[in-house]
Amino acid sequence: MFAEVALAVPLKRFFDYKVGDQPVVVGGRVVVPFAGQSKVGIVCRIKTNSDFAENKIKKIESVVDLQPLFSEHLMQLLAWLHHYYLAPPGEVYLNLLPKLLKNGLPAEPKQVSLWQLKENAEPPPARAFKQLALYHFLAKAGPTEQSLLRADGFSASLIRQMADNQYIVQHTRSHIDKKVTYHDSEYPLTEQQLAVIQQVQNHQGFNVYLLDGVTGSGKTEVYIQLMRAHLAAGQQVLVLVPEIGLTPQTLRRFQARFKCQVALIHSALNDSERHNAWLEAASGRARILIGTRSAVLTPMPDLGLIILDEEHDASYKQLDSLRYNARDVAVKRASLTQCPIVLGSATPSLETWVNAKNGKYLYLCLNQRVSKRQPPKPVLLDIKDRNLQAGLAYESIQMIEQHLKQGDQVLVFLNRRGYSPAIICHECGWICECQRCDSHYTYHKSIGQLICHHCGDQQKPPHQCEMCGSSQIVDWGVGTEQLADWLQERFVEYQVARIDRDSTRKKGALDKQLQAIESGEIQLLVGTQMLAKGHHFPNLTLAIVVNLDNALYSADFRAVERMAQLLVQVSGRAGRGVKKGQVVLQTHFPDHPYLQTLLAQGYSAFLDMLMQERQQAGFPPFTQWAALRLESHQKQLTEKKAVWIENLFNEYIQPHYQGLSLFASMPALHEKKAGKYRYLMLFSAERRAVLHAGIKQLQDSLLMNKSMQNVRWLIEIDPVSIQG
Repeated sequence: MFAEVALAVPLKRFFDYKVGDQPVVVGGRVVVPFAGQSKVGIVCRIKTNSDFAENKIKKIESVVDLQPLFSEHLMQLLAWLHHYYLAPPGEVYLNLLPKLLKNGLPAEPKQVSLWQLKENAEPPPARAFKQLALYHFLAKAGPTEQSLLRADGFSASLIRQMADNQYIVQHTRSHIDKKVTYHDSEYPLTEQQLAVIQQVQNHQGFNVYLLDGVTGSGKTEVYIQLMRAHLAAGQQVLVLVPEIGLTPQTLRRFQARFKCQVALIHSALNDSERHNAWLEAASGRARILIGTRSAVLTPMPDLGLIILDEEHDASYKQLDSLRYNARDVAVKRASLTQCPIVLGSATPSLETWVNAKNGKYLYLCLNQRVSKRQPPKPVLLDIKDRNLQAGLAYESIQMIEQHLKQGDQVLVFLNRRGYSPAIICHECGWICECQRCDSHYTYHKSIGQLICHHCGDQQKPPHQCEMCGSSQIVDWGVGTEQLADWLQERFVEYQVARIDRDSTRKKGALDKQLQAIESGEIQLLVGTQMLAKGHHFPNLTLAIVVNLDNALYSADFRAVERMAQLLVQVSGRAGRGVKKGQVVLQTHFPDHPYLQTLLAQGYSAFLDMLMQERQQAGFPPFTQWAALRLESHQKQLTEKKAVWIENLFNEYIQPHYQGLSLFASMPALHEKKAGKYRYLMLFSAERRAVLHAGIKQLQDSLLMNKSMQNVRWLIEIDPVSIQG
């Protein structure tokens, strides 16, 4: 007997090993010899014959798992991933495992302690409001892991203090409890919510639902009601969110309504936390799993429902290693498991919109806010020939002052972090550019560094111009750091918070700031797209978008779609409570057709407009694309290989696949990155099967050609960007 094993190596093949006396299982781990080392691998198939001579096949050293890590359905999904994305088996079967499992540790959760209220414990005094908050939380949620308490904003020192004061005690979980207790909402469901829930519950088995709901329409409550039915039936629920920043509030909402084991998976967890969460879901202990894109491949034996929130978000696409789209993988998993999947968004992606229009997905609509108040209608503010202060027009500053004086909160949105996007010479116009990239440095004043946002290179700001020697070095343009500083100086009596990737690097920093916003400690918010989606700030009444013009004339055809999604999402942050909201969009192009269509006719009409343009141009989703990306340290070598591949494709591959074409062959939009020159080739076909067959043959040809080892290359199926 032979085992076909996937190993964590960058080779696009499986490896055969002899099965010894120990039994092996498909989906289980084994330790095998490879290149003079012992490596952990996943058994993908057991067979009686091998294509290699038996005396050259090595024997499995040891068996790690007597029971498979992956179910039959999940093994089918991983096999689909391997074939669909043309990826090395190791990237699919092993690299997505938690690190401790990948290293061969037993598939047993590390001992986890749960905190619960001590029997007959009286509430802490009212003045100890943090302790009181934890007391009431545990009274409702029941025994909870410390990692989840930390994710909910309760510090380790607070937990220790409560234990020392004899309010809470620890115990360990010993069995799988499928019982789920549900807590009703204090608000009744709207007619639209009831209709949507009924539509989903009327169908059995696999279906894909697009829940198109305006911001504030109560999509989360619909999720909860759908989850309630499946949890009551003894099933598990997988909930995917696009970013780590959305996991704490999602966790809090579900813990407030369901008393059951909840697991959390995202990249900010340490190795032990991720190991435990993965195994809690795989064992069936966790009835609800909340996670970012990698959670889509976590084993769940009782999976009955998948919810993917903010389905349009680009964060669901992995941009390195295995370049999968978690949305598409989730749909495939639901199909294999024969369970329903709900794709929710206020701004659906064009791909999902087309699938709903064609009847492939079932369309559900929530076009009214729960509060009955209509979403604010954005107003375009023409800033041509205006004197701007930190990027803000006079009218915008006046509106900020007016809303703050009324006791409301204000969001100023600028999707550009740092203090200023560039450092220039005031005398000759020289720009301080990164020598490793086709890009200039961004100035980060708080740390006194210039940072390239493409390759991460850092250096001190120059004192003199490299071209003319002048000392007149000034910053140019506005980033979130400069905008927040200026607003704090202008509105001294109000608290300003800047929320971007730089200000939320520390663990728990984002959640701490979000809680301060919700409590009213912070009145003025400056942020990037981290603040644009999913957050509920009932006291926020004004949203100002500072710079949206870049996307209108971008070389990336998807830039306009992403811009519209951001505008609608940012607009949706304002006026979610009882007060009326106001949204201002600063632009140099108020008459642009995209903006006029979006504001006058709405996002659906905007999507229909894009749909016609894409269809006429032969762009996705009306054609299927694959990208071949090349890079090397030598520009001429990269271009030479691209020409060779183009000739290979035109002469030997394209003639055999009718409808397959080389759509574009060109240097990447950012040609030089991290010292490497990059080239992009786009292949197109109307039929997905034709595209896959042709690109698979092209990949096989490149793998057999030793000269391709001089350049780094990769194939990406369904690219979402032509930039990176």
